[in-house]
Amino acid sequence: MWVNDAGDSGRKAEYPEYKANREKMEDAEQQEFDQGVDRVEQLLAALRIPLVAIDGWEADDVLGTLADHAVAAGWEAVIVSGDKDLYQLIRPGVVILNPGRSGPGAVDPIWVDGSNAEERLGVPPSKVVDYLAMVGDTADNIPGVRGIGEKGAAELLRTYGDLENILAHADEVKNKRYREGLQQHAEAARLSRKLATLHRDVPVVLEIERWRRQSPDNEALTKLYAELEFTALLRQVGSARTDAASMPLEVAGLRPQASGIEGKAAEVPEARGPRPEAPTVTIVDDPAELLELVKRLRQARLIAFDTETSSLRTHSADLIGLSLAVSPTEVWYLPFGHRPRGGELAAPHPVKNLPPITDPACAPIADLLRDPGVPKAAHNLKYDWQVLRNAGLEIQGASYDSMLASFCLDAGRRSHAIDVLSLEHLGVPMKSYEDVAGKGKTQIPFAEVPIAVAAAYCGHDSATVLALHAFFAPRLAAEQAERLLTELEMPLVPVLVDMEWEGIAIDGPLFARLANELGRDLQTLEAKIAVAAGASVNLNSPKQLGALLFEKLQLPILKKTKTGASTDAEVLEQLAEMGHEVPKLILEYRELQKLKSTYVDLLPVEVHPVTGRIHTSFHQTGAATGRLSSSDPNLQNIPVRTPRGAAIRRGFIPREGWRFVVADYSQIELRLLAHFSEDQSFIEAFRAGRDIHRETAALIFGIAEAKVTSEQRARAKTINFGTIYGQGPFALSKQLGITQEEAKAFIEAYFARFPGVRGYLDRMVQQARDLGYVETLSGRRRYIPEIQDKSFNIRSFGERVATNSPLQGSAADLIKRGMILLHDAIGIQGLRSRILLQVHDELVLEAPPTEVDVVAALVKRTMEAAATLRVPLVVEVGVGENWLDAKH
Repeated sequence: MWVNDAGDSGRKAEYPEYKANREKMEDAEQQEFDQGVDRVEQLLAALRIPLVAIDGWEADDVLGTLADHAVAAGWEAVIVSGDKDLYQLIRPGVVILNPGRSGPGAVDPIWVDGSNAEERLGVPPSKVVDYLAMVGDTADNIPGVRGIGEKGAAELLRTYGDLENILAHADEVKNKRYREGLQQHAEAARLSRKLATLHRDVPVVLEIERWRRQSPDNEALTKLYAELEFTALLRQVGSARTDAASMPLEVAGLRPQASGIEGKAAEVPEARGPRPEAPTVTIVDDPAELLELVKRLRQARLIAFDTETSSLRTHSADLIGLSLAVSPTEVWYLPFGHRPRGGELAAPHPVKNLPPITDPACAPIADLLRDPGVPKAAHNLKYDWQVLRNAGLEIQGASYDSMLASFCLDAGRRSHAIDVLSLEHLGVPMKSYEDVAGKGKTQIPFAEVPIAVAAAYCGHDSATVLALHAFFAPRLAAEQAERLLTELEMPLVPVLVDMEWEGIAIDGPLFARLANELGRDLQTLEAKIAVAAGASVNLNSPKQLGALLFEKLQLPILKKTKTGASTDAEVLEQLAEMGHEVPKLILEYRELQKLKSTYVDLLPVEVHPVTGRIHTSFHQTGAATGRLSSSDPNLQNIPVRTPRGAAIRRGFIPREGWRFVVADYSQIELRLLAHFSEDQSFIEAFRAGRDIHRETAALIFGIAEAKVTSEQRARAKTINFGTIYGQGPFALSKQLGITQEEAKAFIEAYFARFPGVRGYLDRMVQQARDLGYVETLSGRRRYIPEIQDKSFNIRSFGERVATNSPLQGSAADLIKRGMILLHDAIGIQGLRSRILLQVHDELVLEAPPTEVDVVAALVKRTMEAAATLRVPLVVEVGVGENWLDAKH
């Protein structure tokens, strides 16, 4: 049961200043808060948790009254709260559960009853209101007695028993501060006691039967969790709707043997609620059955497949099993690498596998997978492609990826995981990897999962790919996203497959030297900080750092968190700007430490022991704008503007004797802004090949280009790029170090000189309001529900997204198109050169000496041909012995 405030229980009439210290919300903030309350109430209803709110009464008073009713009826009342005011309710039959908190400074849940309440608060439950009468409550603006704190109040109660007796003997109190406080504020103490005492006469009825625990409304929860993008909770709903006991890990002789491709059927378990027909997964472990299986597979318009492996790293992944589906209900599972649990001697029966997929006995299935005329589908197809490549088989005919289809329909959603999509769109929960293999210390390798269990699990994935294909197809057509999928995202998959497979080399000795240098620099900085601060602390401990900055050095606290004063980068930067040396040194320390831990120490560890190269994973669904991201390791954010960051890029090298060719789109987002806005000043500057930032400065400051200073050009550059991200006067003033009035004047002058840009920004905001989305050059839609939000802050965020998404998204589309064209051209010309990395608007290629000039010309030509704009696309190309030198 959840109890909510619905009034002040008359306390404000008694004391008008009650809770008056709470900061009044702006209208927009109040709307946002109210909207949050509405959401909480919707979630409570879906969880079937009763909500109690009595008009005119505070929640604490309702809880106190209900606790009395419960004890009188013979029940034990458990109040879940961290509010110590409620300790006054503790007695036989009433206990408090403090739920604690997670995250930094985590606190475990604690039960508080008559045995430990005094230990927790310093006074027994019977004296809590007298204690609060003296201590007061800053949250509720209850005054208390000035000069008496928690220790003083507890000491006085131990000596005199209760508040009235303390006041009666105030003249005898030895502590001067306590004595004067009691003498001068006796009436404030009595008023505070009255305000702190909980009412136990609220007109509320104990409805035990109505409040009994009920099963959640999983349909409503699924809808809410999907809408709020609570992915982890959404998975929990799916787990709750699946009968986990119906798929045990130990399976022996589940079904009789059968001849032909009928094999041994392993059905995916039914969910608890209504759901579509479950797929029947047929196990095929006899090579003689493969010909008949392939005949049936070749009759399908689309074959979905999924692999099960020994590792998520494709170069290390052995193929354990493969499922193939021709419909959401007709699936086969082929075991290749299963083994008995605990080894051969521990197994009562041997495990039967097919021979390796490249064995002549498996030729029918291998030929099918190699056949470009047989369309194939998967979820995260890029991974399965590399798994089969690692097994010695190169698939062809890859034509559909349900993960990418989801991304093309809604790039802004947080998760495109197959289990989340299945539950949300199909209403079908799916088993997790942990459901079949266990988790933590009890997890077994997938190779030891019983074949029948593995078949059901893997087969359900393939079946779901086809079910999602049927679900997404009409939506892709209706939302004009089909071309985006088939002409951009799917053709990019083989490009990324080859890039990930090739990997990139690093200079090991150089990274070792960098690690030593950074280690020495960090030690030097630690010593320097200790001298400047007059004390040595653990700089990685926020608690110790906070004590150093705000207690010892007495620097101003600029921002607070739940655990105390914030020491984040923004706070340190502000303190450094005030002229404090220590925060500046700490920022430098953190920058070097991040470089060392994130790149210099990590990257050598990521070198694959067999290939000798780093193989990152590129993600097409990682950013709502459509930009690629990468992980394991992340190579997208390697810094370059600082000398240390530049040194890291120098550590990336081509294979011996080869060269890097690096190509970079020049000012792509500003060129796109010129294209979309049709602003003639912008267009003419780009067409004439002039310096756009110098041109902007000349127009804004009303001077000849020749007279533009470097500072004026830098300011114009900031304004140019700030326009793309919807930067207002406040943000611009901080970035340029000027007043908000000056920043506002710059922005007004900018839009006066470039009216087309102002028109474009206004059009995008209006389009988002009218249609709910904006689009890129390739028709990628970014849905922006935030633009209709009641909250001013959320609505403003939506407006910024509406203006910059077409620019960022179109830049992403262009680089993807350029990659596809370049990859195809390299293949057609039979070149050995390869694309290795994509970082924002930049491509890194590796070329043998004989191909360097050819590839440099080819990459420039193909990338500049990726689109036709109102202004020319310009690609800058460099060649070098390492990434940094090639970039320059």
